[in-house]
Amino acid sequence: MTNRIVRLNEFGGPDVLKIYDEPIASPKKDEVRIRVKALGLNQAEVMLREGRYVGKPNLPSRIGIEASGIIEEIGEGVSDYFIGDEVCAIPFLSWDENDFWTGDSLNKYGTYGDTAILPAWTLTKKIKHQTFEESAAAWCQYLTAWGGLVYNTDIADRKNILITGASSSAAIGAMQIAKSFGLKTIAVSRTLKKEKELKNIGYDHVLALTDPKIEENILAITNGIGFDLCYDCVGGEHFYKLVNTVKARGLIVNYGNLDLNYSKIYTLPLLGKRVHIRFHSIFDTMRFDKQREQGVEWINQQMEKNILKPIISKVFKLDNIIESHKYLAEGNQLGKTVVAT
Repeated sequence: MTNRIVRLNEFGGPDVLKIYDEPIASPKKDEVRIRVKALGLNQAEVMLREGRYVGKPNLPSRIGIEASGIIEEIGEGVSDYFIGDEVCAIPFLSWDENDFWTGDSLNKYGTYGDTAILPAWTLTKKIKHQTFEESAAAWCQYLTAWGGLVYNTDIADRKNILITGASSSAAIGAMQIAKSFGLKTIAVSRTLKKEKELKNIGYDHVLALTDPKIEENILAITNGIGFDLCYDCVGGEHFYKLVNTVKARGLIVNYGNLDLNYSKIYTLPLLGKRVHIRFHSIFDTMRFDKQREQGVEWINQQMEKNILKPIISKVFKLDNIIESHKYLAEGNQLGKTVVAT
């Protein structure tokens, strides 16, 4: 049986990803090995590949944090799963005693390949009616949004939400969650090129990030008050626009940094409006047992009811892993980019 494993021997562009035929390894204590059926691509893996991630792996390194598949072998101490179970691997990252992220998990694990060994605590059962491709596209987007927008917040009391990077799977996941609470959703994309498609999948309004009148347009949509809630993956030089258009006591949740520039922000508007700014990572939700269990249960319930349904932009084959990363870099996708084995 073949066992293709994707590794990188150096940091750089998509071409650094190489496929190797390797022996099948066995899981250790509290681990399982899955036969990977599909894996979801994330910006985190692009950052890791380029050598600018929060944790740096030792080279040569495996890559990948999200997948779906079938359990092939179980390590000592695993009692919640059995051989043949269809499961999803939820993204996680290791941490130290001071709450800083480390590269330990990056050195041990990876999902790009025909097989993957993973800690049992990072798994959940696959929803039966979902395809493996849909299951591989679900967890990074939904659990990140749940942790940032639902857990320990007052989302049910909010009226609207502004979502940047609107065509990404993470943003679409947040949009679906927000709409389940009845919020009006305002998409912010780089341009209006995808306006029709974004409205077709559920956004109520679509604005262009680079429009000189974007602040004016946000205020017009929100009756001059400003938005209640924001889910932002852009950051950078555009962040001041969010500060300028958030309502008094509004909440801005940042979970990404697609724009690497800095933003010139004055503190007086922050103070004047008592703005709440929260930085969130799925890895925090994952490392706290009760929070993780609560989030996984909530998301599974919503997916069972088809209230949350992953939107897939394009599916590649594992042999075309380089092409899949090039497609991700183009930024033209609407939803999740998935690779099937």
